[in-house]
Amino acid sequence: MKYFINVNKSVEEEYGKMFVYDSERNKENEDELEVLNNLDEQDKGKPYIFPKSFLLEVSAEDYERYAEAKRSNEDVDSVTENILEKYRK
Repeated sequence: MKYFINVNKSVEEEYGKMFVYDSERNKENEDELEVLNNLDEQDKGKPYIFPKSFLLEVSAEDYERYAEAKRSNEDVDSVTENILEKYRK
């Protein structure tokens, strides 16, 4: 299982959201990756297809930290920015 964060600001409502990629269930081609949103109740299990340039792979720990913040109604934006900052270095 791989975990990704959407880093493209052109689609504002998707920016900063986390997604899961399962090689057995999701498709991948040269330019695009199909990922699942498993954290938003209304979109749970819904596949999204993004250009690979929109996605940044993150660790399972960072995905869990984001998921926990979302479940606990914590400041998800702050957690997202901390995660993005970690990968900018």
